[in-house]
Amino acid sequence: MAAKFFKCSICGNVVGKVVDSGVPVFCCGKPMEKLVAHTEDGGGEKHVPVVTKLDDCTIKVEVGSVPHPMLPEHHIAFIYLETENGGARVSLPHDGKPEAEFCTCSGKPVAVYEYCNLHGLWKKEL
Repeated sequence: MAAKFFKCSICGNVVGKVVDSGVPVFCCGKPMEKLVAHTEDGGGEKHVPVVTKLDDCTIKVEVGSVPHPMLPEHHIAFIYLETENGGARVSLPHDGKPEAEFCTCSGKPVAVYEYCNLHGLWKKEL
């Protein structure tokens, strides 16, 4: 199943759907909005994930070709690697670096997503 992410329009919660049984995802008593990932960035490439293969089983994902800010008010909340067999998510501290490493031994990478608390969901097909 392709990665699906949703956001609550009231409280701002973001969730990833693991199994899609056709039932809407709710938060704060309302259906959550499905996030549509951006794939191009006209603002200096600060959001599109950049993927580097480190070895046969490891990739590094950096957010943007220009490092993304990591501040309490503007940061990357998580990076998600989608593989042919599932996926993995790394939550990032707002005072850390906008990057993560993933093991790819259990499945071929398909896409990388990242979520900016101000500018939403971004995706790079692999």
